[in-house]
Amino acid sequence: MNPNTDSIPAISQEHIEASRAFQIGQQWHKFAFEMFPAPFGNHRLLDVGCGGGGVAAKATALGWTATGIDIAPRNVDSLRNMGFDAEVVDLNGALPFPDRSFSCVTFIEVAEHLVRAEHTFSEISRVLIPGGKVLLTTPNNASYRRRLKALKGRAPDDEGYHYRFWVKKQLEAKLAKVGLYMKRSNSYGYLPLIDGITLYKIMTGKHRVFRIAHNFEPLFADRFVWLLQKN
Repeated sequence: MNPNTDSIPAISQEHIEASRAFQIGQQWHKFAFEMFPAPFGNHRLLDVGCGGGGVAAKATALGWTATGIDIAPRNVDSLRNMGFDAEVVDLNGALPFPDRSFSCVTFIEVAEHLVRAEHTFSEISRVLIPGGKVLLTTPNNASYRRRLKALKGRAPDDEGYHYRFWVKKQLEAKLAKVGLYMKRSNSYGYLPLIDGITLYKIMTGKHRVFRIAHNFEPLFADRFVWLLQKN
């Protein structure tokens, strides 16, 4: 194979046939929604990887006019049944919108699934107005919990479902290359020993979640939760 050929693996049938529920209750939703910007500019928002429509519904409740795109026709049909504009879009190609079409993009738990993520970053920047915002969440592959797994010889639990494994400096650099810069962070994660000291894990069966300060994201953030702005 020519190493310069711009080729990608075929999209799995599992992804194409996926049907995601109406989700707004995950931790990443909670922390992202705390930074959801109020409508500005043309009030148009693009929900990339819209799934079952939970994020689009949240945006609409805040006053945005939301459009959803997804690779799975069932998810797009769900949005259309809810009254949203929605299109089936392969993010490995061009977004079917003119330059500067949207004031905001939501990009929730999508970047890790894209082989050609850099291309999608560029397309998101292209369809944003100057000063437009991106609400992004994605897993941090360098969190201390993942590092411990690697030291034990274990691969990430989501290998084979996630194609890209982001770390902070790498992700920031790739976003900056297309003019997207962090304006605010609300990342979250887990702190070692805290569950054991407080017996929280024993009492609840869950790990206690903490907001992670910007400087400590590389090691302790489980998810990057960032509000970006187009320069």
